[in-house]
Amino acid sequence: MKGKAFNNTKRSGYGLALVPALLLIVFTIFQLSGNFIHPEPFHDISRSDPYLTLQQATDDPLHDKIGQPDLHPSKEHLHEGKKAMVASDVPVCSTMGKEILLKGGNAADAAVTVALCIGSINAHSSGIGGGGFILSRNVDKDDIISIDAREMAPALASKNMFGNSFVLSKIGGLAIAIPGELKGLDELYKQHGSGRLSWKQLFEPVIKLNEDGWNCSKVFETVVAKEDELVLSRAPVLKKMWDFIFNDKGDLVKEGDFIQRRNYAKTLRLIANNGSSDIFYDPDGPIAPSLVNTIAQWGGIFTPQDFANYNVNVEYPLTTSINGHTLYTSNGISSGISLIAGLNFFHEVYNGSDDEVLFNHKLIESFKWSSSVRTRLGDLSNKQKVIKKYSEGKWIKEVLEQGKFSENETFSWNNYDPKYDMVEPQGTSHFSIVDKDDNAVAMTTTVNLLFGSMIYDKNTGIVLNDQMDDFSQPNVSNAFNLTPSIYNFVHPGNRPLSSTAPTIITFNNKSDLVIGAAGGSRITNTILQAIVRMYYRNTGLLETIAYPRMHHQLIPEDVMIENMTTFAEEFKGTAIVEKLESKRHTFLETGALTAMNGIKRLKNGTLQGVSDFWRKRGEADGY
Repeated sequence: MKGKAFNNTKRSGYGLALVPALLLIVFTIFQLSGNFIHPEPFHDISRSDPYLTLQQATDDPLHDKIGQPDLHPSKEHLHEGKKAMVASDVPVCSTMGKEILLKGGNAADAAVTVALCIGSINAHSSGIGGGGFILSRNVDKDDIISIDAREMAPALASKNMFGNSFVLSKIGGLAIAIPGELKGLDELYKQHGSGRLSWKQLFEPVIKLNEDGWNCSKVFETVVAKEDELVLSRAPVLKKMWDFIFNDKGDLVKEGDFIQRRNYAKTLRLIANNGSSDIFYDPDGPIAPSLVNTIAQWGGIFTPQDFANYNVNVEYPLTTSINGHTLYTSNGISSGISLIAGLNFFHEVYNGSDDEVLFNHKLIESFKWSSSVRTRLGDLSNKQKVIKKYSEGKWIKEVLEQGKFSENETFSWNNYDPKYDMVEPQGTSHFSIVDKDDNAVAMTTTVNLLFGSMIYDKNTGIVLNDQMDDFSQPNVSNAFNLTPSIYNFVHPGNRPLSSTAPTIITFNNKSDLVIGAAGGSRITNTILQAIVRMYYRNTGLLETIAYPRMHHQLIPEDVMIENMTTFAEEFKGTAIVEKLESKRHTFLETGALTAMNGIKRLKNGTLQGVSDFWRKRGEADGY
């Protein structure tokens, strides 16, 4: 079917047809007085979705094919271990996590090291200047916890703080929310750490990494070049504040160039020697005042007290049953309940004898209902009602009784009754860990857009997030007249909604699957599709992660497909595209949608680890 023109398929160069993912904004920087720097309109700058940007590496002369699914994945990317496994976006970080486990640490200990490592090498995706969600299972304590380390709005934030600007929530000081990653890791270490390794020991390999340096990857070269094209080259004053994205000659780093972050190493050493995250959040300490000063220089409204006020939320995870297995996923302001709703819907409508066309039709419908549920999230006062409703099956029976599902056709977006328009959360990083005692951690962490707010504190080496962009802005309706979610407006101390849903599935009291994904609003449906493939179609972990992915979020009204040709080949002989089109589905070819990393336990106890080599050059490691 190669080269076939699909009637209802839209093709987008590097996925740029995803309008919400690429916003044309106006921005430049100039010095006003003293040390205050303020953003004002001058040049056109585009900030794009990180995973659509990564796909541009498919044009590189090495034919690296970053962002391309694979129907024939090499087994060299399938890693097996009898005792433990780590799966992350960065091979060095997976190995670093394994070494912590070999030294006697457990999954929670290793998670601290892996998160810090990824934030060092892939600073465009994550770091201690961002936040995240952690799901942790501790066997000895018979305990599973969900840690919400999402960034918080500062005390001076307000609903209308961005006015009518789409700029200020993406670049500059106002875009930054209070970072939570480090506090989340500290809480994980305190509650589920082994007690055999000190906080300092978990930092040491990452400090050494930043001091000694590493070679630039193709992925990092690609994102640096893209952000320079879209942002830094048009804002020279902003560009001057950066250091580690340049080589010794002053040029942007390229694959193979040497990178060191010695200022970041010094900051990590301060935190390591302190024995906890307290020094990071101390309003009178060596870190917070430096960050506050830098944020203020770029128009921000932080005070040192904002750091002191930050807290993480620790809750019991959300749970449901999947074919005799128990699924746990993140609570808090995440999209865990959306995942559960989508899985429950699929389970209700799926028939084990469904052919490939009907299977995919039902999966897409599950995506759409999952996305509808997500529009209801954010109202903490009504949170338990939403969770209770969509954890049970009554709502699905009502959908079926009202004729809102059909095996013969799909429907327009309003059939699925979305409540509000939602913002488009952006890029992230995810990793999964299982140790020799079957403790498990799934963590998703982010700074949002590539390099977050583009604000870099050279003194501490910290890249600061632009998580304020994940709040909804009032008085802005979308093309379908859906108003922004009132539950997701900016308010002091609030956390913006997240699409993350790190997940652990157990069977017979053993960790059976530990999985999660990066990729903004597509995260939840990516995990949903993976679970359905593995637990309803018996697809292996290697194929599940390598194969092409679909996504539908109600608006735009298209099934997003990474690669139409590969998707058609996966179901060769079924005329799947044409038959789904006959059910009124339309398709949008987007390129890479997400990056996913997971660990699966086989019946013989062997752990398989697969990182998303095909989209982000990740590799797992275990023993």
